[in-house]
Amino acid sequence: MMVHGKPQMKSESAHVTELSALVDRLKEEHAELMQVLDEMEQQSVQAEQETDKSRAIGSLLHLRLWATAFQEELQKHSDWEERELYPFLNVYFHKHNKPSIVPSLWMLEKEHELAMDNMNSFFRAVHALRPDSDAMLIKRAAAYLTHSCRIMKEHLEKEQQFIFPLTDRALTDIDFLFS
Repeated sequence: MMVHGKPQMKSESAHVTELSALVDRLKEEHAELMQVLDEMEQQSVQAEQETDKSRAIGSLLHLRLWATAFQEELQKHSDWEERELYPFLNVYFHKHNKPSIVPSLWMLEKEHELAMDNMNSFFRAVHALRPDSDAMLIKRAAAYLTHSCRIMKEHLEKEQQFIFPLTDRALTDIDFLFS
């Protein structure tokens, strides 16, 4: 293949295409996850502020179903990142004698775990609610989900701030090497 009058290697094109596809998928999935997190956070705040206990509990039961579905989608996304995206970046940056990105990925994973701990606390708190539950227990259940959403949104933003410069640098390096 010829690009700008120079022979172009197929491996460069394959790497650029693969990396571009990974970045596009990351952006798309993060946008979808952020939208759901925003909506769940808004509804959990409303449930936390609700003065009618039965309406608040009904909202929390609805949010529990929504949070369960979200958790399943988030797990699929995380599995994809760990299976495809992170290994690609780790191999690329390891080959170029750069410091390992593993410590940064580890920190991102710990944030993810903290958000999931709060979500699991939300599930337990909602499960324990009864029609005669104290208003403070209802508010606490909603607060767990609100906190989980905020941590996860911050986590996704940090992940993007970490990953996108790496992928930009990799694409620039590949373009420079083969131009």
